[in-house]
Amino acid sequence: MILAAAVVSAVLVGLARGGRLSRLANLPLRWGWVALVAFGLQIYLIYFPEPVSEGITSPRVIVLMFSYILLFAVVWQNRALPGFWLIGIGFLSNFAVMLLNGGYMPITSDALAQVGHSGKILSPEPGARVRATKDIVLPRDQTVAWWLADIFVLPPPFPIPSVFSVGDIMIALGAFWLIQNGMSDDKKEKRPVG
Repeated sequence: MILAAAVVSAVLVGLARGGRLSRLANLPLRWGWVALVAFGLQIYLIYFPEPVSEGITSPRVIVLMFSYILLFAVVWQNRALPGFWLIGIGFLSNFAVMLLNGGYMPITSDALAQVGHSGKILSPEPGARVRATKDIVLPRDQTVAWWLADIFVLPPPFPIPSVFSVGDIMIALGAFWLIQNGMSDDKKEKRPVG
């Protein structure tokens, strides 16, 4: 949800600064189709999860890790665009903590309870998956590199309560920067002298 909020905010700020949405069509994005394939793989794994993580060697985790490799390739192809290096660091941060914790993003049951999502936990066992996410429930003391996990909580009355990671913040900031740059017109239109 933090990424959606960043995109909406970037568009609104861009419009307030005199930018135009139509300029985003001129961004020289490369390998966009690869990003769509990667996100398509992730959507399947998110909406059709197994109840408990089967570990790093399970076919689902291998597919999820492969989707991140595809995203790294997209970031590399677009590394010259403003904000993409920050998006890449965010993906790398999320990938690292997921890899270190069995292939999914760790989150505590307390964080889920704070945002009212306890009912999405698919099993009472440690390592249980959380419906409609890439998360597994792990206590903080059992989470490797816990500071990279989903630890930041926006509870109600925030309109869309959510939990997110440092990597998610970096991805959101990178997307904000990219959209702001894409909507602005840095090239001043040349007017005839006369």
